[in-house]
Amino acid sequence: MLFNDSQKTSNLMNAFIPQIIFAAAVSTVAVGAYAENTYSTGRLNNGLVYHVLNVPSEPGRVDVRVQVGVGASDENGTSEIGVAHMVEHMVFRAAPDYPQGVGETLIQQGWRRGANFNAMTNYERTLYMFSPNKGKVQLDETLKAAAAMMTPRPFAQADWQKEQQIIEAEWRNGLGVAERMNRKRNEVIRSGSRQSRHAIIGTQTSIQNTPVNVLEDFHRRWYVANNMQVMISGDITPEQARPLLEKYFGRLKTGELPDRSGAYYEPVLQNGWHVNQLQDKDSGGSFVAVLFRQNDAPSRVYDSEAGTRARMVDRFAARILAQRVKNELKDLPKAVSTITARKSDIGRESIAIGLVASVTPDGHNQGLTEILKLRERILRAPVTRAEFDDYMKTMRSTIARAKQKTTLPEPFGDAIQLVSENALNGKPVRTQAQNAASAEPVLNRLTPSEITARLQQWLNADDKLVQIQAPSLTEIKGFPNAAQIEAEAAALQTAQLPPLQAKAEAGKGAFTAKAKKGEITAESYDQSLKITRWTLQNGDKVVLLQNPVAAGKVYLQAYGAAGFMSSNLNPWQSQLAQQIVWQSAPQGWTNEQLNEWKKQHKLSLNMRLNATNSKVDGSAADKEAENLFRLYQAYYTTPQVGEDYRDAIMTMIRRLTMDETASRAAKEKAVTDLRFGGKAYLSPTQTDLEETEEPQLLAQWQSLSQAPTTYYILTAQKPRKIKPLVEQYLAAIERKPVESAKPYQALSGDKVERQNVNAEARTDVAAWSFSDEKWSPQTAAQTAILRTLAYEQLKAELRDKALGVYSLKFETTLNPETNRVESELRFTTTADKADGLWKLGETTLAKLPQTITEQQVAPLRSNFVEQEKGRLKNPETWLNRLVLSEQHFGDARYLNEMDKLPEAITVEKLQDTAQLLWNPQNRRVLIADPMK
Repeated sequence: MLFNDSQKTSNLMNAFIPQIIFAAAVSTVAVGAYAENTYSTGRLNNGLVYHVLNVPSEPGRVDVRVQVGVGASDENGTSEIGVAHMVEHMVFRAAPDYPQGVGETLIQQGWRRGANFNAMTNYERTLYMFSPNKGKVQLDETLKAAAAMMTPRPFAQADWQKEQQIIEAEWRNGLGVAERMNRKRNEVIRSGSRQSRHAIIGTQTSIQNTPVNVLEDFHRRWYVANNMQVMISGDITPEQARPLLEKYFGRLKTGELPDRSGAYYEPVLQNGWHVNQLQDKDSGGSFVAVLFRQNDAPSRVYDSEAGTRARMVDRFAARILAQRVKNELKDLPKAVSTITARKSDIGRESIAIGLVASVTPDGHNQGLTEILKLRERILRAPVTRAEFDDYMKTMRSTIARAKQKTTLPEPFGDAIQLVSENALNGKPVRTQAQNAASAEPVLNRLTPSEITARLQQWLNADDKLVQIQAPSLTEIKGFPNAAQIEAEAAALQTAQLPPLQAKAEAGKGAFTAKAKKGEITAESYDQSLKITRWTLQNGDKVVLLQNPVAAGKVYLQAYGAAGFMSSNLNPWQSQLAQQIVWQSAPQGWTNEQLNEWKKQHKLSLNMRLNATNSKVDGSAADKEAENLFRLYQAYYTTPQVGEDYRDAIMTMIRRLTMDETASRAAKEKAVTDLRFGGKAYLSPTQTDLEETEEPQLLAQWQSLSQAPTTYYILTAQKPRKIKPLVEQYLAAIERKPVESAKPYQALSGDKVERQNVNAEARTDVAAWSFSDEKWSPQTAAQTAILRTLAYEQLKAELRDKALGVYSLKFETTLNPETNRVESELRFTTTADKADGLWKLGETTLAKLPQTITEQQVAPLRSNFVEQEKGRLKNPETWLNRLVLSEQHFGDARYLNEMDKLPEAITVEKLQDTAQLLWNPQNRRVLIADPMK
């Protein structure tokens, strides 16, 4: 990737640990009320394929993507390791007409790296993305730059030496545990494939030693017209696009490409059972996965009914497999907390079907046995008509909705995503109605026997891979080898096993206690803003805003005065209690019943527990307002702890094991000690967790739930419609006074520490600063704008000029809870550069006020104005701003000042606020060098 603006985790080929969503045969993208979008495609004489997505609702806006069909899989694996990614970087350097470099020229013209142009390389393709900030007027400029990047040319040695430093910084950034584990999983799940040979970025040795002529040769061989696709989206028609494409891309040469069909991108499948253990000192996973790897070529045909049918059978099989696994979860042994069914692509024509068990650190043998027994029971059971009809009902409903979607998605981002995901990957671009038309006849002829056959095919695949992992370096004792697993699976074929359980009927829940009605003891009304205030008999407060933006729904936010750091609560136990109670249904309901009821009534209700308070957030249609209030009241007056509550406790116990052995613990402790002077509270021991029972959890929840509360309600209805609901469900909830939580804030003062606490072979720099500043809407808006300006300056100085970092993160915000402007700077570098770079970063931030110009501010202000128009159509914006205003000013003045926010975004005012972004008097810096 050309530039990454945060230290986010790679998800490269992580096939089985995160949840995988099964691929859909019919999409259901939401459509807004805009003009119709149209798509067309064509080919230039030199073989370049182009796509044009016309989006009339975006006048003046354009987006350009250039995809080259080459990635790390196309490298020879000897002299070319990471070269596809290296070329991605080098094409932004000097070229004819761009002596300063294509990227640098764009920046000088007002483009922002990462925001207006970026690139990424994977195993199969390299994608370049351009979103000119001035839109269509820069389309010529964009296409000229992109064509220059695609055109073969000599690369300057001096440019390569600079880029090597940036790529090596990017490589260092990927040394974390997530990246290491992803790489290990990829090597196993795609074993034998070109993707399993090495990481996309290459190795440190290849980055340091690959000659520039190797990059030139790779660029010349693969960057040819018949290996490229260009997609232009926005305010552009095919008639306008084709001449421009001919002008800038028509001169590119055609090249001879190797045959990459067949097994080129596929793993080498094995016969029989084989076992692999994944392990990393910093990874806390504990699981057993049985993965069935197989060819899936019939489902990859997109231009025939046979392909549609294969994908439809896949979808039914995946759904029924997942449901069958879910039906068996309540009978698992304690060592196995859950089993899930997953499906993932592991090649262009290969898949893996997985049964994955989460287990205790010593529960791997039990996890394997449970998977093998479950597999055998599934194989024995043909798909029933009830199972088939259950999902058929869902699919018919999906198709009925899709038939109404006769145009492409209309919002710009949705349209680009749909077209690029299909067109650039060789799939047809269709409307949902077209997909439905091709899927419905197939659906009508589908039978349960076909689904049974697919499940048999999946779970009897020749290649059966068993993956195991325990936390950190925990030894897995006595785990069977491949021959023993094969024998156990064979023995189960004749074993007496219980039949599969049918999907449990959810039934209907019922609230167990009649809500005790209370009274409103005081009332006032603000005519100008249509705000009603009520004081309830239990002391709680209600602030109701009547505004048409609510548009037929009721929105609720409830702030409780107790948080997990309140003196009458146990910090870790109260958090555990909140998690468990809120994930359990109230008395009278099962989780399944409640989820179905919430879905039926289309209401949401969620809770978050913070250090100093709690927040409940919910919404429902006007006609469902009583159900929303009733459910809130039930959680607070008739809570229950679900039968599976120990699963959450077991998760914490596994985490304890990880915390004790993970090498990152030293770094986390160094950060906590430096910034806060120590941990906020003592963590529980394993004994503490094992002794935690239902009564203790309910006691903690009761203390939380009785804290005085303020409710904020947004509705378009008259207050008299909501008043009886407040009296019936809120006014009589029992409340007790609580003591304020102890503040746990970053320490004041200046301190810099350098410690050998980094588990990776790199130096991580983290710096924090704060300035006291009373919260106001204007300063909050200015801080958000300044975050962008500061980030651009830091990126230019630390990355582009000093060549010292790749991934840089800078965040700054005016925290409404602490009344502080809080800033954080993070980057990864080498030990010798660390001290100089954080000081350069501090100098850059100190100079920021003097560098702000109207040329920089104008587009950001314009963008803010456009975004604000959208925000003011959002009910959550109004409710959130009401809350902020009431909490900070004791009234709703913010709602009267929203239209004046752009007036706060001037050069002079930004220069004043910029001085708050970095305060050397309240600054902490940690330089984390590699452990010795």
